[in-house]
Amino acid sequence: MTEETPDFEAQASPEITTASGKIRRRVRRQRKGSRSARTLVQPVADKPLIRPLLSELAFVGLLVLALTGPLMTFNETGSEGGFSALRQGGYLMIAALAAFAIRAERNLSRLLVIPWPLVAALAFCLLSVAWAIEPSIALRRVVLTSLVVWTTFALVNALGYDRSLFLVRAMLGVLLTANFLAVYGDPGLGIHPVDIMGDDGLQGDWRGIMAHKNAAGLISVLTIFYYVFDAAKIPIWIRGGVIAGAAFFLFNSASKTSLAVGVVALFLGLLFTRYKHAFRVRVLTILLGMLGMGAILQSVYANQLQWTLNDPGAFTGRTVIWQAMWAYHRDNPLLGSGFGSFWNIGPNSPIYHYGRGWVFNVTQAHNGYLDLLVQIGPIGLALVIFAVAINPLLRLLGSPQTEGQSGALIAATLVFCLGHNLTETTLFDRDSIGQVFLMLTLASLWTLTRSSADTSRDLLAWANRQDVDAPALKRFSLSQRS
Repeated sequence: MTEETPDFEAQASPEITTASGKIRRRVRRQRKGSRSARTLVQPVADKPLIRPLLSELAFVGLLVLALTGPLMTFNETGSEGGFSALRQGGYLMIAALAAFAIRAERNLSRLLVIPWPLVAALAFCLLSVAWAIEPSIALRRVVLTSLVVWTTFALVNALGYDRSLFLVRAMLGVLLTANFLAVYGDPGLGIHPVDIMGDDGLQGDWRGIMAHKNAAGLISVLTIFYYVFDAAKIPIWIRGGVIAGAAFFLFNSASKTSLAVGVVALFLGLLFTRYKHAFRVRVLTILLGMLGMGAILQSVYANQLQWTLNDPGAFTGRTVIWQAMWAYHRDNPLLGSGFGSFWNIGPNSPIYHYGRGWVFNVTQAHNGYLDLLVQIGPIGLALVIFAVAINPLLRLLGSPQTEGQSGALIAATLVFCLGHNLTETTLFDRDSIGQVFLMLTLASLWTLTRSSADTSRDLLAWANRQDVDAPALKRFSLSQRS
């Protein structure tokens, strides 16, 4: 015979049951009232939708400043380093808005969004101010470069991959429309009449509102990438129209570098859509083999390469600039001129001592790697290459989150931005379009793979066949238990 558990609530008198019910209802009303009171006194900026809207506003502001940068600086003479108080102030405001949007005032650790290789590269650039030819100009340029890098990473991290991708696509579509309006509505603005240095070879090339055909060609290729890859949700007629329009503008811009590098990067991006995480060891082996083969070919054909570089007409005259910069590097092999202290710094610019003739009017080396070599030396250049090429490549190939279309977009854009710097300079060049989109690409990569192991862990994981880092695995186990 089992003893039944007494039902105390059923045995209680009606008065007690009614009283207990009133007490429970009163407690619920008090809790609801306290929540309502907290909601009423909650600051407007802490409401759920305000901070994301501020992040979007800051992100759009960042893109507007970067994409209109060539037009804003079109009339700059280059004196005093071409410093623009408007742009610098604009980026400061956007950075402050981004810090507020991510609630950095509540937790300062939220400011730590830049990967350590980029921090090391920027720190070395800042250190170079100590020996820069023009320290004040160098410091301003380091600050602007660092602001752009931090703001990009902070906002992409806050918005997430999908939302930031949507906003970038929207801005690129608007810019493409504006470029066509400039060409057909104001040909004097949208089409090159003649080069400022008297080069009639630019006459008739389309530039839109980008001030120069090279910037127009670069942004056209990027527009194609952003509408080819990871864009399945966009109606096909919109995608096709934007891609066709950008390709048509690229052709009329006659930007040879953007066209050539863009085709290669597009092919590699399409190839990456078939990439699987399990292929990473084989792909890295192939890449290392190609690097070794390139070193061998360079050694075999060194004389022919030297003859080509010594030809003043090769690479549309760029070799004349490269010779002057290489001569400066031979005289300053270790530290260089200091970050941002080679071009546009007034009469102390080294180009006036190592160049000649029309080279005096040039404002960049037309090679981003050579530009960094003469500014921050081989150590600084190595840090930058590791931060923007080697480490991201390892992360891209070593993470399962980057398979498919999203990884293809990152791969194509990364290859294009790095390859574009072989004949143009955008790498670590403040807020240049190429630099901003390179940072957008790296920030997207880190956002997509934020739950994966870092590069060093992932390299060890390859040997152990473990593709999930221990903290992520622990969080997953705890969530399963709960």
